[in-house]
Amino acid sequence: MNIVFYFYGMHSWRIILFPFSIIYMIVVWFRNFLYDVSFKKTYPIPGKSICIGNITVGGTGKSPLTSYLTKLLIEENPIILSRGYGRKTKGLIWASEKSTVAEIGDEPLMYWNHFAHKIPVVVSEKRILGVNSIRNSYPNAVILLDDAFQHRAVKAGLNILLMTFNRPVFNDFTFPTGNLRENRSGMKRADVVIVTKCPENLTNEQKQKFYSKLPQNQQDIFFSQIKYGALLPLFQTQEFDFEEAVLVTAIANPDPLYQHLKKQIKVTKMSYPDHHNFNEKDIQQIQQKVATFTQNKIAVITTEKDAVRFRDWEKEINSFQIPIFVQKMDIVIDRENEFINRIKAYVTATNERSC
Repeated sequence: MNIVFYFYGMHSWRIILFPFSIIYMIVVWFRNFLYDVSFKKTYPIPGKSICIGNITVGGTGKSPLTSYLTKLLIEENPIILSRGYGRKTKGLIWASEKSTVAEIGDEPLMYWNHFAHKIPVVVSEKRILGVNSIRNSYPNAVILLDDAFQHRAVKAGLNILLMTFNRPVFNDFTFPTGNLRENRSGMKRADVVIVTKCPENLTNEQKQKFYSKLPQNQQDIFFSQIKYGALLPLFQTQEFDFEEAVLVTAIANPDPLYQHLKKQIKVTKMSYPDHHNFNEKDIQQIQQKVATFTQNKIAVITTEKDAVRFRDWEKEINSFQIPIFVQKMDIVIDRENEFINRIKAYVTATNERSC
């Protein structure tokens, strides 16, 4: 193992955590080994199921891909199953019109709202309970497991692994020295790999580098880019009339959105930890930041995931007269027809238990 190769480009303070990374790596490897030799049992999900996950800590673009697949498979009755990270509840919960971030988590609520309450969303930290509940009510639905690549108590029929272009798995190391949830050998469990957040001018040479460093066949590796859509008002009373913006986010990596907005307007960034629950103090800080821009018309821009948490503060935000706009976002996949055919070939194949 070339340790220098893994340490290249990492923050120096994280190098001192290397012994802990070795311990973490061994523990996770042993856990995976127990599943690989069937000492720990895995439940093959009946029917059709697709896992969207990663082996990197945060920010690989799972949410946009989950939404993409939901739209793609809309005629197959997709159902989204999530752990519900950050929620203040436990157990199995089906999203409803009364669901809140505290009850089901920000990403599940975002999916629920994004598809206008027409696509069932289920949260359960024990995925097997969620799977059985879904199968009891929707025996033929396609289950989309959001962020379940390491949850080996269940096994999806198709595993999609995501990694970002600027932080590929093969240039990383296990946590806490690096950002990997498990050793990079875990990539072998993936049926499809998507390299996300690629530059617009991606060359064939750059693609070949990824092909050569990943264990999957070349035809199972795809590249994707972020596609930014319109800015939509969070509250209907707000007008699109501003000259500068404050980008307020609580996501793992807001930089791609920040760079996108910088090309169009003058923008200032306010970043909070991923899945941060905004409180009254945060709202006041945002209001104070906006108040410093006295010369030009100013607005707040945020993401769809953050927007579901801002809705809890509609009264306070309206009293401060802070116009908030939500940046719509989608993905564009290179060789999209091949990717779509790959997904639909799996979904339409003769139903059988995953193995």
